[in-house]
Amino acid sequence: MSSKLTQRTTIYLEPYVKKFLQLRALQQSKSISAIINEHFEFLMRKFENSGKGKQQHPSLAEWEIVKRELDKKPKQN
Repeated sequence: MSSKLTQRTTIYLEPYVKKFLQLRALQQSKSISAIINEHFEFLMRKFENSGKGKQQHPSLAEWEIVKRELDKKPKQN
């Protein structure tokens, strides 16, 4: 799945997205980069195989749940 020839890039994530990825990485014993690469590969394959029409992304619903949970917690300094 992952290539030995990878490139470094910077992306800016919303705090809840970063927290979601950190939790998922911990659960799966993977790096955040590996998870992002896997999801983008999945979405690219899905897009290539979909033809035309609207796409649904169930992972977005998961992100919304994490965001709501983080918004409930009091902010710490």
